[in-house]
Amino acid sequence: MQEGFERIYHHHVRKTAGTSLDSSFWALGGPELELLSKQEVHAATEQGEGGRRFVRHDPQLIARGDYFYASSHEPAHRLEIPPNTFTITILRDPAARVISYYRYLLWARQHPEEEEQEPFIAEVRAESAFMDGGMRYLRSQLSSSGVTVGSVARSVRQFGPRQLLKRIVPSRGAGGGAAAPTDFENFLRRVPPRRLLTQVHMFSAGMDPAEAAENVLACSEICFTESFSADLQRLAARLELPLEEKRERRFGADVELSDSELEQLRERLAPEYAMIERVKEGLGARR
Repeated sequence: MQEGFERIYHHHVRKTAGTSLDSSFWALGGPELELLSKQEVHAATEQGEGGRRFVRHDPQLIARGDYFYASSHEPAHRLEIPPNTFTITILRDPAARVISYYRYLLWARQHPEEEEQEPFIAEVRAESAFMDGGMRYLRSQLSSSGVTVGSVARSVRQFGPRQLLKRIVPSRGAGGGAAAPTDFENFLRRVPPRRLLTQVHMFSAGMDPAEAAENVLACSEICFTESFSADLQRLAARLELPLEEKRERRFGADVELSDSELEQLRERLAPEYAMIERVKEGLGARR
């Protein structure tokens, strides 16, 4: 390992080409490990050719540090990364990442039997349950309407059931009212903040863009999805490793959003855009 580092850890932000990066490293352990890297199994440790050990999705093994390469989706603030670890992350244009995530959830909901392509499909389908509404969504709608869960009975007495429903359920557009929300708009209303702002949440428990940017800049290497090929070549040269680019998995068809939907999405993603702008400014200052 170059520069005095003893191991490599990848802060894997979902839908950023992170699986491709993992595959590039796991391929160094031989063909069998490269195949395993694409299976996205739960917490695992594997030993490849040359005695290199690979770990994923296991915070305890990651903290122990006995590996050549490890990665997980676990937020950085929930992990203990040992000293002398070379850390990597990949960032992506926030809107492009969320659209990819949305497409991924739609695909999983429409193809429940595709375990060969996505071994985690049951978990992904369960994760997508927020898209159907449910109690979490109802609580958020009640809160945004000025109604707390504890005051529902009082609100029913005050407004009556029909008027209360009008306050917390979006209009369907009948009678000249507001247009019914699109599927994507409903997704945007219901998606949990940690899923929407995954890149900020990965590096800040409080979802603070400034703190997140500072922690990203503490990584040994920062890549971007938009320049992944060139970034991987730079990473390979720096680590003196024969990393080869692997094909990124793709789920579902492209999603066309209206100008209004894109505007709403970018507005919701303002904290992430602010974080990435700070990161780019920090990287520019180093050069």
